Amino acid sequence: MNTEQAVTSAMDLYIRIRLVSAPAILINCAILGYLLGCGNAALGLLLQLLVNGVNLALSIFLALHLGWGIEGVAWAAVCGETAAMIAGMTIILRRFRGGPKMSCRKAFNIAEMRRMFHLNGGIMTRSVALMGAYILFARQGAQLGTLTLAANSVLMHFFLLAGYFLDGLSAAAEQLAGRAIGARCKSTFSRAVRLTGGWGFALAGFASTVVFAFGEQLIRATTNAADVRSEAVAYLPWAAFASLSSVLAIQMNGVFTGATWSRELRNTMLISLAAFIAALFTFGPLFGNQGLWAALHIISADAWNMPAVGHAHRQQPVVGC
Repeated sequence: MNTEQAVTSAMDLYIRIRLVSAPAILINCAILGYLLGCGNAALGLLLQLLVNGVNLALSIFLALHLGWGIEGVAWAAVCGETAAMIAGMTIILRRFRGGPKMSCRKAFNIAEMRRMFHLNGGIMTRSVALMGAYILFARQGAQLGTLTLAANSVLMHFFLLAGYFLDGLSAAAEQLAGRAIGARCKSTFSRAVRLTGGWGFALAGFASTVVFAFGEQLIRATTNAADVRSEAVAYLPWAAFASLSSVLAIQMNGVFTGATWSRELRNTMLISLAAFIAALFTFGPLFGNQGLWAALHIISADAWNMPAVGHAHRQQPVVGC
């Protein structure tokens, strides 16, 4: 990141503590994937509420009440992930306890595992590319000073909140597209894409309106540093309209994942990452932080590479019904 020493030290401490929860995070991802795949989004939501509820409560208690600071925030996140893992594993084990026993040969079928890892490889490539873009955005913001880095960090909460707001839509698109592909029904698939797209733009518009209308109040609630507040307000419109620029990307992520079009998902993301890097190092030097946010909107709209959708659709054996 090439930031000031105080920022680097705080980041180092936070990351080292958070790594303790890496196994719990991976297990929680598997549990959530299983629940969403079964269409049980309500239970998945409850587990996510548990993660964030424990995290929020302990962050306030450890960081503010006990004065642990950044260390308290990190341990709060570890406890939240661990609590959700224990609850999720308990639910999963109870569900499978009464079912038929699965043989090791079936559980570790090499052909099926190879297919799963192939699918996961495309999805993981997309995730790594996206996280790399966020890290690069933060790194370039840090070069503009600690104040800009702090303001961008506050606004990224709104940017990511818009993404979380639409994540449920992505999960719905994933389930509906997967069912349509499994049934080999083109009309159902097309209807799922239209419905999730329409609802996606409606939700994105609502989220953007809320952030734009109440952004200053949200910023004041997020930080008590006056200079950070002032800096964040200057770039608030970029964060406010993030959901509108990313709605197609989030929806198509669900569609492509549900249809198991991992290769197209990966290729689209790599093209978008290349466009983001070009924009970042072009607009950043010219327009400063405004240019960095413009570049971030470019990668958020990675579903603009719509020819990949048509190509994937032609390759998939979906028939009329």
